[in-house]
Amino acid sequence: MSGDRATFLGDQLAAVVQAIAQVADSLGQPPVVVGGLAVLARLSTPHRATVDLDVVDRMLGPIPHLEVLRAVEGATAEEPAAVLLPTPLGMVKVDVLQVRQVELDHPSDDPGDRLHASAHAWAYDTATPMTLEVIGTATADVAVTTPVAEPGPLIAMKLQAVMNRAADKQGTDLLDIVRITLDPKTRTVALSQIAAVDEAIARDMAVHVDFWLRRHQARSLQWITKAGAEVTTDDLDLVAELLEHTLTRH
Repeated sequence: MSGDRATFLGDQLAAVVQAIAQVADSLGQPPVVVGGLAVLARLSTPHRATVDLDVVDRMLGPIPHLEVLRAVEGATAEEPAAVLLPTPLGMVKVDVLQVRQVELDHPSDDPGDRLHASAHAWAYDTATPMTLEVIGTATADVAVTTPVAEPGPLIAMKLQAVMNRAADKQGTDLLDIVRITLDPKTRTVALSQIAAVDEAIARDMAVHVDFWLRRHQARSLQWITKAGAEVTTDDLDLVAELLEHTLTRH
């Protein structure tokens, strides 16, 4: 749940949380967690499980995170930018989302490519420490403290991610946007962060909001429904209205 500590029940997330500790040990620093686990940690009530770990590399160190993690004993490289990392509870896929400074200094002409770089940099630069704890049934309890992306940047990343994902992931990305925007624990924080973000990021987010929640709303609703969620057209209209209002610069 939202705050500086998130507690999950059951064994499904134990290996993922253990992978954070493994990544931190390998990198010599705690990773910045984004993706599904970050969404679950920020929401008041987690709405889905995740089996993968997503981390951001701002490419500020001498060796890229992906290269370090693929060199871990027992690790297996996965393309295009992932690694299967061994943990005491099994292998966990770690996706490394890389952002190079040149992508920020010389933005692409494509709003999707621009938002990919800017949203992940925003998430990395503003992530705040959280303790992620799993209380297991068949496994021992696991806890780790690491920087986790804030709600506003998570919405930005999810808006961009939909375009490049497989069909089953598109629904969960869109559902994450809905949940973060409407959840009582994340709504105010997310909207205030989005209201204060750089105008260039706001413009690119607005393009994606219009595309997914307005012009292609029926398709988005179909994908969300296939993901197993009960979301209505009115829900998507409300999310679009809240985000559009917040993204408008006067």
